[in-house]
Amino acid sequence: MYELIYASRAVVDLSENELEVFLGRSRERNAAADITGCLLHVHDRPGDAAYFVQLLEGPQEAVEETYRRITQDLLHVDSTVVYQGEREGRGFEGWRMRLATITTESVLALIATDPEYLNDPRPTAELLQNPSLARALLELQAGRAVTP
Repeated sequence: MYELIYASRAVVDLSENELEVFLGRSRERNAAADITGCLLHVHDRPGDAAYFVQLLEGPQEAVEETYRRITQDLLHVDSTVVYQGEREGRGFEGWRMRLATITTESVLALIATDPEYLNDPRPTAELLQNPSLARALLELQAGRAVTP
């Protein structure tokens, strides 16, 4: 199974309801292309910065085409692929695109338990570009056990 994880900065911090409406169209396209995954919306207090971390999985050509379309979307900028490659099976079977939300404070609290990130001064956007951290956050927020 091919997967791609990217992180980006949201242009507008949408509410969870607004994101669900937007994801409705994406889920239809994903079903047709055999793509599953999870979108994590990381947000600060209203009016502050917001970020997306997304994992797409499915046939390589379909995943890459979906990512190309995503990079043209006006909802976010500074999209960076943090991981792409093959993986054994699907991690998000049955989810055409799971939405999970988390605050930046919660991200920092989660990573503070890892000595590698304790007191890490980097901005949230940079921390989200770590492939292991991005995957762990997606899986934790989606209610999955963290896998290597």
